[in-house]
Amino acid sequence: MASEESFVVLVHHRGSIKRKTRSGVKFTDKDPLCIVVNPTTSYDDLVRSVLMKLGLEGAKRVKKFFYRIPVTILHDTVKYDCLTIGSDEDLQVMFLCRRQFSEVRTPELLAKLIDVVSSSGGSNWNTTNVATAAGSSSRAAVASSSVPVYEPAVQLVASPIL
Repeated sequence: MASEESFVVLVHHRGSIKRKTRSGVKFTDKDPLCIVVNPTTSYDDLVRSVLMKLGLEGAKRVKKFFYRIPVTILHDTVKYDCLTIGSDEDLQVMFLCRRQFSEVRTPELLAKLIDVVSSSGGSNWNTTNVATAAGSSSRAAVASSSVPVYEPAVQLVASPIL
């Protein structure tokens, strides 16, 4: 019974989102992955499946997925929009849409992949701009860890040369 509910999802991983097409939203990747899912698939299971199929476990992580969501069907023409999927609840929207829009046989996702930070200080995927306090320097501090680091404003002081 579970195999009857299983279906294929095309997962684009190299392309981008193209808006304002005849069908609304389109993903541009020409070589998507085929991942088999069912309504009990969790967000974490989907992430693991994508990274495993790409052979990128430990090297990349999925920041989020974009779902090409059907919004209207008019005379056999489907119009799409884009929905961000970042949790199990968001993923359930895709499963519900698949049941509601039988014209859309294969759902499509675009995986936003980012580098994993290595212990040797390699790639930095967690760069965060932190605003400075009002009245201080206009420079923003940059955090390179998961805990924001605030850079104090640099105050120039004139001192006599000795």
